Amino acid sequence: MKIPNRQEIVALARFHATPIDFEQLEKEGVIEKKGAWYKVLKALPEYASRQVRSIKNDREGNLLVQFQKSWKRAQQTYRRITGKEYNE
Repeated sequence: MKIPNRQEIVALARFHATPIDFEQLEKEGVIEKKGAWYKVLKALPEYASRQVRSIKNDREGNLLVQFQKSWKRAQQTYRRITGKEYNE
């Protein structure tokens, strides 16, 4: 297994620190809210796909996902690693 270098760690921290704009993704037809889950209609942006916590299929075989809710903690980690505030 490859050990990530500093640049890769910073990139991962950036992905996890980016808040997901659920409303915008719904408007774009990427996801649809289904209770505590989101039905995936199109490919998720990379920053959002890296924040998927759980995956399952519904009875029709559609992909459903739940997302992590740790953006603030990830932003603190980004700040510790880079010494800079996170800015989108």
